[in-house]
Amino acid sequence: MTAFSSISFSNIKNEVERYLREEHNKASLLYSPASPYGQVLAVIENLHQLSLLYLKNTISQLDLNKFNSTNERVIKNTAILAGHIPFRSISSTGTIRLIKKTSIDIEKELPSGVIVLNNKTKIKNKTNNLFYSFNIGKFKLEYNVNNTKFIPIPIIQGEWKSQVFTGDGSQMQTYNVQEIGEKDIENFNVEVSVDGIIFELKKHVYDLLPNERSCVVRTSFDGGIDIIFGNGGFGRIPSISSEIIVRYLCSDGAIGNIYRRTVNDWSIIDDIFDIGGDTVELEKIFDIEIYNDINFGADRENYLFTRSLLPIASNNFVLALPQQYAYELKKLGIFTHVNAEEKNGTVFIYLVPNINLFKRDDESYFNIPIQNTFESGKVKTSAFELDSYERNKIITYLKSGGNIQLTKKFIVKSPTLSFYVMNVWVINYSDSTTDAVKAQIVGQISNYFLSLNKIDRIPKSDIVKLLSNIADINSVKVEFVCKKNEDYHIEGQKSLLSRASFDESNFGSDPSSSPNSYDPNKILGIDSQLGDIIFEPSEIPVLRGNFYDRNGSFYTDEDPISTSNICGLNVFFTGTVDVKNKGR
Repeated sequence: MTAFSSISFSNIKNEVERYLREEHNKASLLYSPASPYGQVLAVIENLHQLSLLYLKNTISQLDLNKFNSTNERVIKNTAILAGHIPFRSISSTGTIRLIKKTSIDIEKELPSGVIVLNNKTKIKNKTNNLFYSFNIGKFKLEYNVNNTKFIPIPIIQGEWKSQVFTGDGSQMQTYNVQEIGEKDIENFNVEVSVDGIIFELKKHVYDLLPNERSCVVRTSFDGGIDIIFGNGGFGRIPSISSEIIVRYLCSDGAIGNIYRRTVNDWSIIDDIFDIGGDTVELEKIFDIEIYNDINFGADRENYLFTRSLLPIASNNFVLALPQQYAYELKKLGIFTHVNAEEKNGTVFIYLVPNINLFKRDDESYFNIPIQNTFESGKVKTSAFELDSYERNKIITYLKSGGNIQLTKKFIVKSPTLSFYVMNVWVINYSDSTTDAVKAQIVGQISNYFLSLNKIDRIPKSDIVKLLSNIADINSVKVEFVCKKNEDYHIEGQKSLLSRASFDESNFGSDPSSSPNSYDPNKILGIDSQLGDIIFEPSEIPVLRGNFYDRNGSFYTDEDPISTSNICGLNVFFTGTVDVKNKGR
């Protein structure tokens, strides 16, 4: 046999077959692909190819620099090894309140006049069919019904559960807690007790003090959470046969957010008692309504986000740079716009709630409230505004992570609204109606701006590409008008007129030498070359009217579908193309 070697399986197979042909006259019959030998050899060849393919795919999945590395388990475990602990689901929180029903005789139904509310009391929302729990921060609270107008009760989405383990007396005891199904163990609400004594939760074993009643709770490699106890030098060792109880909140994540204010939409699952220990029918005595929105619920950290975060993850990961604050809040998935900047040593964080989560079905981008107004005795809150309650929840969330740089200050704000008008010129196909085409354009633009994730520029090409995909449109042109830019030129033209009434010699031969010089070629809020919308981190562009341009034209703040006036989005039809030319 010719001296020849190869690591290629097919070449090795060819060598064997060539050798057999040289040694045996009937090799072509005895060792053909139809023979038992040929069949076995073909199977071995296929298995070899599959093993190489599996090895190649495995290596590819482990290389997280590659775009197609989407193995969630590999990404998650690599992140944990790198020092980044992926966050679990976060439960929505809010406040409900109890209001005495006027038709109820309180003295008859509640003779003592006092109800006792226990922490972690389970309730259920009738609409979304999810469990919630009282989150009053104490073991119990007592309320005198006769002395209160209403009773506020903080709640958190989820159902409290527990698992029991037995200590074995060894060092670094570790216990894994998992939940089967779609529910997740909430990121913050975990309690660990040993023989009835609550242990403090910390982020790392090295944070545990000698013989301290504390432990580490972290997201597990295999799902759920790991409870890690110390070795004596770092944390206390649970003794042999000690009872270890892990209580945790099972969260449903983002679907637990509630933005409606339906009255009596709750069922009380656990018993409520009065001061004497008698059961109280809470739903019979009180109307139950939402006092503060139940929001800020978020699903577990997306593995693609985890992969993008790996390059900046470390064992001592802290929030220091503006982009790190932005990343920390973006991963919650409850804000459509997140931006941050640093000024004079303070990080300013600008957030807009995810409007899609709480707007009514009959609302679009062009009729949602954009400013706080007072109507019918109630405040109509801007869809783009964070109220003080929401800002406090964000601040609490950031501080609860324990990774804020000590010398760094941060402020949570709502961005300033920067008003724009979009003008669209369209050539449509002859088989379409202008009303149908306009409705499609308004729908596409509404969805685009409701989910706006740009942080400094909205390319005009984005809008052109979006509208060009509408089948009824042959050609499209887009231009923007910026209120900030128009206001600048209106004021500038006024200043020119006022200066013209004075002796220009007061300003010298060049009028631009005036302290209030006006540049007629200046453009604000729009790229002078490309026509894109450009904005600062503290701004968010909105397509809404209610302003004049420099030519005196007034853009109304009306829904483009229902008005014939010029408004935030204007569609002009300049011609048609025969439908026979479609696709040519």
